[in-house]
Amino acid sequence: MGTSNWQNISFCVDLLRRIRPKKILDVGIGFGRWGMLCREYLDVWEGRVFPTEWEVEILGIEGYQKNIQPYHSVFYSRVINSEALEYLSKTPERFDLIILGDVLEHFSKEQGQKVLELCLLKSQFVLVIVPLGNNWQQGSSYGNAYERHQSVWTAKELRTYSCVVKKKFRDYLLRPYGVFVLSTTKRTLPTRNSFDQFKALLVAHFPLLKTLLKRILSRR
Repeated sequence: MGTSNWQNISFCVDLLRRIRPKKILDVGIGFGRWGMLCREYLDVWEGRVFPTEWEVEILGIEGYQKNIQPYHSVFYSRVINSEALEYLSKTPERFDLIILGDVLEHFSKEQGQKVLELCLLKSQFVLVIVPLGNNWQQGSSYGNAYERHQSVWTAKELRTYSCVVKKKFRDYLLRPYGVFVLSTTKRTLPTRNSFDQFKALLVAHFPLLKTLLKRILSRR
């Protein structure tokens, strides 16, 4: 099943912590990296350790049926077997964040542009991780035709889509790829809330403080 580079993970987790989405769509879940990371750092890191306490709604869509495995249901609220363009064109749902993690290059350029437009229409923020330049040829893999790369993207192109954050990385072969946060409604990311960070740190390391903190905060 689909996987991707790791060099950007800590940077993206920091973005998730700043955006603090309550409703997320992960397009093309593959192995499930973004569902796991979103659940860990948006719920568990906040002291909501057990599934009965989780508050963030994480939806995933996946075009290749065999990629959808039982363990995905542990981290994702729902996983839908659907092609991305079909789902995005029809769904009435709106999101705080849509994640396109190594997804755009699997569409033709025309289809990829339509995916970006629909994501920006249906979500406050769009997180895009994408290979940059020509040196990323890839065909079908493990019987999955969706794994084939069909388009080439540049940082200049992505910056035209109401870009709020951009950062380049290199994979283990030194090929460039980028992380972009897009938004048509926000010019910047939310600022870090130092009180929330301190609260989360305390709860993570001292679980018994959770009840006490709830009582204190209810009186604010």
